[in-house]
Amino acid sequence: MNKESRINLHLDRVMRPIESANGLPNECYTDSSAFTLDRDCVMAKSWACVGFGTDVPENWAVPISFMGYPILLTRSSDGVLRVFHNVCSHRGMQLVLEAGKLGTGLIRCKYHSWTYDFEGNLKGTPMIGGTSNNEHKDFDPTVNGLKPINTTVWMDNIFINISNDAEPFEEFIAPLIQRWSKWVSSETLMELAPGIDTKMELVVKSNWKLAVENFLEAYHLPWVHPGLNSYSPLEKHYDIDRGENYAGQGSSSYTAPAGVTGTISSWPNDEMNFAEYPVLYPNTLLGLQSDHFFTMTILPINETTSLERVQLMFLGDVATHEKYADHRQSMVDSWREVFSEDIFAVEGMQSGRQSPAYQGGVFSPVMDQHTLHFHQWVAKRLTDN
Repeated sequence: MNKESRINLHLDRVMRPIESANGLPNECYTDSSAFTLDRDCVMAKSWACVGFGTDVPENWAVPISFMGYPILLTRSSDGVLRVFHNVCSHRGMQLVLEAGKLGTGLIRCKYHSWTYDFEGNLKGTPMIGGTSNNEHKDFDPTVNGLKPINTTVWMDNIFINISNDAEPFEEFIAPLIQRWSKWVSSETLMELAPGIDTKMELVVKSNWKLAVENFLEAYHLPWVHPGLNSYSPLEKHYDIDRGENYAGQGSSSYTAPAGVTGTISSWPNDEMNFAEYPVLYPNTLLGLQSDHFFTMTILPINETTSLERVQLMFLGDVATHEKYADHRQSMVDSWREVFSEDIFAVEGMQSGRQSPAYQGGVFSPVMDQHTLHFHQWVAKRLTDN
């Protein structure tokens, strides 16, 4: 039996009821070919998060490599953020190599000096008709601009749908917004702003899916996070109702730091201790508390390495005023400690995927419901394509 047949056979086992299901096989975490399938069949066809709006100031172009795809994040002088494939329409040269401000308002290819504006329109084709002619009757610049990628910015998170055929983002996010409406309206949620100096990055030597799986469950709390478990114990956590494209956990023992304003006013007083931590599939990990919000984006580098990027958001002056700088820093430090504690476990699972004795493992029928939900979500997309 070849590798592809073996993976397909194992994916059938992933779709079983939790009592008899196995997880995704080792190859899904260790093979470069599986990494490519994740990119083309899972990430590209979904709403994947690739960065934060604060990464892209006005008149900037920011190149990123997303699982090998060259992508260009841009923001024009009117504040609109757009995302394009980072290739010139002429000969496929990567257009932008380093992030920076483009004072001319034009994106120029360094190969033959073709230029594009921030809307992606092809504006200049020097000498296309000969050394003294920048036009040609048989060439139409209006259909040869940059190739756009469907893009939405939500809670300062840049979501892209590379295949350009996913459901509208508003429909994608609606079930989660509806779930949270008992605490906060979508309008109030959008009033939260990125906190100054609240970004952090963690490199994890594991496949991206293991970082997602770890966030989905609270089962590991007593052993991996003994400090957190002392004031937010496992028994105070609950599984949130699973949606088609999200799952996760909640806590009924969150305590906001004393002495800081910025609590969401609509949040019911008798539920201030509630907080929720869903994963918005495929790679966006969220935390909603009564006094702040965070996003952790899992950016796959290769099949065995991932970058975790985090940004915190607050209401009003707490996000930006200097007098709250110590508070913001303490929140960053607190979450960094929690997220760092997970690294040894996630990397240990990656190392374990080298063992022929392990081929997906089994699930706790009570504690691993969301983990299996994610495995099945991935398996469905791999087999449907």
